[in-house]
Amino acid sequence: MIWRFDNVNSLYYALLDEFKKLPASPNLALPTGNTMIPFYKLAAEHHSELKTESWSCFQLDEYYPMTPEKEAFSFKRFLENHFLSSALVKEAFFFHQFAEPLDYEKKIAEKGGLDVILLGLGQNGHIAFNEPSSEPTSRSRIVDLHPGTLIANFKGTTPFTQAVTMGIDTILDAKKIMIVAIGKNKAQAVKGAIKDTESRTCPASFLRRHPDVTWFLDQEAAELI
Repeated sequence: MIWRFDNVNSLYYALLDEFKKLPASPNLALPTGNTMIPFYKLAAEHHSELKTESWSCFQLDEYYPMTPEKEAFSFKRFLENHFLSSALVKEAFFFHQFAEPLDYEKKIAEKGGLDVILLGLGQNGHIAFNEPSSEPTSRSRIVDLHPGTLIANFKGTTPFTQAVTMGIDTILDAKKIMIVAIGKNKAQAVKGAIKDTESRTCPASFLRRHPDVTWFLDQEAAELI
């Protein structure tokens, strides 16, 4: 399903409405990035309606290796600052709590699997940190970051060259996927994901294999589809 919005405010409220329909005590995978900040602000403001106190939240990805002196860059810190510090949740799980990425997956399985994964979209078509060339059968793992991703994320000196991420197959295991893309700079990636031939050059194109994906796009991001 593809939803297009004339303004981003309408997009975020539509996303909020979808989260109000979540099952009781859901298991969620949550992303970071500037695109998500307004949504997390809304979700925190509406935490009682969303019943966030019943949510079990899993981090989607993280820079690697994360050391104390680099913690200001951590996605854990981002989620805490923009959402978890303002909305009570039942529990939150982060990659650093587990010895190996596949141990993280075991915890997801132990909790009964993911009900919803919320995704952003990289300019090069990456989802989570599954960069171009990622296999659709990939599971949670340590990956090398694409130079374009580092430029987009840091715009200067890059303190990381690797990350740990849920794999594409991990994402496809979720019951429902919601993905948000905003702005003209995402239009080519949206086209690659939705219209072009499925390919490892655009990891988001593998989302077509999932039976329940909803795209939340503003008009600029949707201009090529």
